[in-house]
Amino acid sequence: MLNLLGEHHCKLDPKGRLLFPGKLRKQLEHHVHHGLVVNRDIFSKCLVIYPKPEWDKVNEEMSRLSRYNQKHQLFQRKFMKGATLIELDSNGRLLLPSALLEYAEIDIDENNECVITGLGEKMELWSSKNHDEVILDEDFDFGSLAEDVRKDIERNAQNQ
Repeated sequence: MLNLLGEHHCKLDPKGRLLFPGKLRKQLEHHVHHGLVVNRDIFSKCLVIYPKPEWDKVNEEMSRLSRYNQKHQLFQRKFMKGATLIELDSNGRLLLPSALLEYAEIDIDENNECVITGLGEKMELWSSKNHDEVILDEDFDFGSLAEDVRKDIERNAQNQ
């Protein structure tokens, strides 16, 4: 099981290429040859990057949706919109689609700084501004969120 860790501050070059952090490359050394899939996050203005084998698991979940149910089809269209297979080039860079960079508010012309974080089986790519606003929000009550999430975990465990 993958357990990607770390917070890495990066820059994109003017062509939208991200020099992929060496520490993440090392964590992915047995998976990166399959490629990576980048997509919009459904909750925040960031991008989610999956190693291809992990994306295949997500795709398997999508295949369980009914093609005859409008709600399922709409969800699948919205969720899969923009999903792109990407690979590291010979210099260890990822070329990110401009439409996805625009969605995540990562500007390659001005402030090309971003943050990539490991989140277990996936990674998130944030503009530095959005990362600071969402993740480093000091007014956020993380303790209450942790309590709520813990209750959800316990409830799910009881239902299994």
